[in-house]
Amino acid sequence: MKLLTLVENTSTGGILKSEHGLSVLIESEGQYVLFDTGQSDCIIHNAKALNVNLENVDKIVLSHGHYDHVGGLKYALQYTKAPIIAHPEIFRKRYSKKGDKLRYIGIEDKEFFENLKANFQFSSDPTEVIKNIYTTGFVELKTDFEEVDKDFVFELNGKFTKDDVPDDLSLVLNLKEGLFIVFGCAHRGIINIINHSEKIFNKKVIGFIGGTHLGPASNLQKEKTIEKLHTMQALKIIGPSHCTGIAMTCALAKEFPDKILYNNTGTVLDLGD
Repeated sequence: MKLLTLVENTSTGGILKSEHGLSVLIESEGQYVLFDTGQSDCIIHNAKALNVNLENVDKIVLSHGHYDHVGGLKYALQYTKAPIIAHPEIFRKRYSKKGDKLRYIGIEDKEFFENLKANFQFSSDPTEVIKNIYTTGFVELKTDFEEVDKDFVFELNGKFTKDDVPDDLSLVLNLKEGLFIVFGCAHRGIINIINHSEKIFNKKVIGFIGGTHLGPASNLQKEKTIEKLHTMQALKIIGPSHCTGIAMTCALAKEFPDKILYNNTGTVLDLGD
């Protein structure tokens, strides 16, 4: 399997663009899975720059309903009408609430995308995307140190309720050597997601890339996450991206110098079989 990061907060340089967002293209046995789409038409620019034909995409998977992961979907739909796998709660009307200030961080509604001929397939369960690539489905909050951002709320019947982002899902690549995870933002916690995946597939996680949301996490969550990662003997690749932030990426690089992968726009990762 090969992974190509089409959109990320930083770039490998040249004519590639970067933005606060994430999009990863996975190729396996001649099939293509597009995981998230960034927040704008940046995905189109970078796909062209990298000689990627989005018309060849076989499946689209959306990690959760935040603008920086789904904002580029309306542009991608100009090139592909591939089935879109997502959690049924993806269309919550979401905001970030700090004091009295509300900022909309959600996406357009379902009707908007269906008018663009989007073909949604909703599931909260682990779902096979293509051979050896699955979604995690809903991930329970089980650790005592991982929590969803307290600023997240959603609007329901005119009232604002804490949003624990139940639609947060990741991709699990089932390799011969073990599992490789692609996070969107990992709002449910990377340790929760890793444990959940290992339980489902009865295999160890050997690596991951993607947003970890450790950037804005508490110091306790950061410290405990690093502690847990140190206990995972099978782990070989740690590829923090997007919402991990530069400071936390540097901290992970210091803790795991032989495992760190700086995953940027344009990064290619060949995982083999």
